[in-house]
Amino acid sequence: MADVSAFAALIHDGLFDPSPSESILRVKDAVAKELTALDSTARVKRTDYFNHTFAPDFVMTWPDASSRRVYLRMAYDLDALVDDVALIDSTDPLIFGLTPAESVEVKPHVDAVIGGSDAMFTEPAALERLIDRKKDDSTANMLSNALAQGGRGSFVGDEAVELADVVQRGFVAAAEVESSGTAEAVQTISNRLQGQQAWRMNRVLQAVWEGSEGSLSTFPGKADVSGRLNTESLSYLVKYMRTDDRDFWRRVGRGLTLADLESLDFAAAQANIESLIQANLDVISARATVVKPDPLGLDEAAAGARFRWNKRGNHITFEAPKLFAVLGSAKTDLRDVDEEAAAAVSVDAFIDRARSTDLVEVTIHSGPDHISVKNDEGAISTERLRGVSATFGGSAEVAQAIAGSRTGRVTVDLPERSGTGKTQSKVRMADLLMTTIPLVVDVPDDVREGIEEFLQYEVDNGQPQLDMFALEAGEARDGMPMLLPGNPADDLPPFLALEAFTEDVTEINGDSPASD
Repeated sequence: MADVSAFAALIHDGLFDPSPSESILRVKDAVAKELTALDSTARVKRTDYFNHTFAPDFVMTWPDASSRRVYLRMAYDLDALVDDVALIDSTDPLIFGLTPAESVEVKPHVDAVIGGSDAMFTEPAALERLIDRKKDDSTANMLSNALAQGGRGSFVGDEAVELADVVQRGFVAAAEVESSGTAEAVQTISNRLQGQQAWRMNRVLQAVWEGSEGSLSTFPGKADVSGRLNTESLSYLVKYMRTDDRDFWRRVGRGLTLADLESLDFAAAQANIESLIQANLDVISARATVVKPDPLGLDEAAAGARFRWNKRGNHITFEAPKLFAVLGSAKTDLRDVDEEAAAAVSVDAFIDRARSTDLVEVTIHSGPDHISVKNDEGAISTERLRGVSATFGGSAEVAQAIAGSRTGRVTVDLPERSGTGKTQSKVRMADLLMTTIPLVVDVPDDVREGIEEFLQYEVDNGQPQLDMFALEAGEARDGMPMLLPGNPADDLPPFLALEAFTEDVTEINGDSPASD
């Protein structure tokens, strides 16, 4: 067994300091360090009390505003403990015994006293054994957090690590879709943790079961049938689960949204979150993106990768050499992104950027005049754009374009370096980025190819996943406008013939192009 004497020894030495005030200071300092080691997500605040009857010695708080009061006790004393539980003004106190039990026989008595409440009783060595285990066991990490927030009953001797053993076996069993070990973990978690903490850990256990292709109907516990992890359980999972199995992250992330990702702590779980995103590119949608130049940004030698997912402020970002793209569920979500000086792009530069893009409509400007070029039977010929721009007789620039992607059309604003999904279509995040980035910034060929490879995803049967929102809005399928019941033909944009074949040019004067 690993050495578990560090915290217990500090507490013991502090108790026998000849100076009462120094003794209290040393003991509380050691306990605070142990509580922080147990759960680093907690803020451990000391009070001015010590071993008080009903005033806590510490208050632990968490980012979700939950809290727990901690009461220090000098020794096991059944009569005193009975009084403590009755007097303490808290429904779930954590009672921390500073000295070890003199006899294991006292343990049933302790359980009897606190068994009818959500109180937890523990001792330094018991917690320390669990803390020591956290170094090599992600289950111990999850359990430490859960115990700190919602452990119930007594945990003395080896009981905390024994609980960790049961839970670890449960996660292994769930990954193998084996009912017996999973059921034991579910029941033990329910008995040893308060309601919210028990639900959260069992929900993650269910996610492992489902992620391993286990049927929800056969999960040996009370199943959450909502069909997706809530943000709290998702945060728990990515922070404490240790696996790079792409299939696992794909199965647990099928209901993933951009808002879910925005709730996650990248600093605490970068690798797992990136794995989760990469495995679910075919389901994560985004409505808007703004691309920002970043001359001092991601470097392969420094970061170990050319492309990655990150979080800046409250926004998810895709990062590549010398640029990053900020993502939002709506264009209004990106109002706080710093704006840069707007600049349209010359027609020649745009044509070079758009060489592999399915262009649906392009708006060319020259001063106050503009021409919108459309094609109702396929992609616009970029060479045709040169001919149209020549009609201005002077310099011409592209300010806006509409491009097709696998899952919907994207309106690209070149001066703003932004891309927005059209109408009600749920464009996949990967498609939004692959469509927008090459049009709004100059990207070297190797980086462009790398972006396409990084963002590539597979869908069922190899076909794009068209959703009903897109169909109801009359989005194009395979480049063709759709006529749906209740959508008369005159609701479609007019096509004014410039020539006798498929290319169309509309609106030749100073009105600005319609925005989404």
